[in-house]
Amino acid sequence: MTADLLRPAGHTLQQQIQDLQIDLFSQMLFTPLTMMMIGFYLLLQSYIDKRAMSTTVMLISGVVMLGLFIYGTTKTYKMANKVQHLKLGYSCELAVGQELDQIVRPQQHPYRVYHDIPFDGFNIDHLIICPNGVFVIETKGRSKPINNGEKQFKVRVENDALHFPNHVEKAPLEQVRRNVTTVRNWLNSATGTEVPVGGVLVLPGWFVDLRQKITFPYIVSAAALPKQLPQFRAGSLELAQIQAIAHQVEQKVRDVAKAG
Repeated sequence: MTADLLRPAGHTLQQQIQDLQIDLFSQMLFTPLTMMMIGFYLLLQSYIDKRAMSTTVMLISGVVMLGLFIYGTTKTYKMANKVQHLKLGYSCELAVGQELDQIVRPQQHPYRVYHDIPFDGFNIDHLIICPNGVFVIETKGRSKPINNGEKQFKVRVENDALHFPNHVEKAPLEQVRRNVTTVRNWLNSATGTEVPVGGVLVLPGWFVDLRQKITFPYIVSAAALPKQLPQFRAGSLELAQIQAIAHQVEQKVRDVAKAG
């Protein structure tokens, strides 16, 4: 292999998880080792001086070690929670990537799918190029609350907001719209033509209850994506346009170093 590879789904999140897991392991070692070193130093000092530690030294040492323990435990807990949050997002991106793969396999669908497209300060989860336009696809993983022993799995789309069982969100919709604008401006500049770009928000594991007729972006569950995406429309693209756009996208995502 002489060229770098395309980014797989969740590439950036996978790297973040790996880096954070290393930091978490280091943090888990740091606190107990530091406390042991302090204790060993005090015992050694007492042995050299040939006298027992004073009450004041013992109290100060105890306070310092207690503070270290609280700090280390709190930091470890926060890092572990962040790892779990990233893993949820990574799993959702993989799920959506697999659903997109189901779309592009049939020969009659000239689709191009790319994952984890880097921009300045952020990444777009997935980008698909097809005869109906270019679609920015963002994935949002949300944990399901439990009510009366059963997980709640329905999200209502109403008044331009996502109504989850326990809270309401507008930020994911606004994020997709911003990303659509960014991609449209970039592709228009890169290709020298007006490129039709639409947006799709995917909520893996949730049943989407649409209470408003028109949504921008489109909002679907991961399971419904292969069936519904071919029906979405941002504009019209010829095969030559698809190839030209795909060439520009590949310059961004073909950056995974080859093995060996």
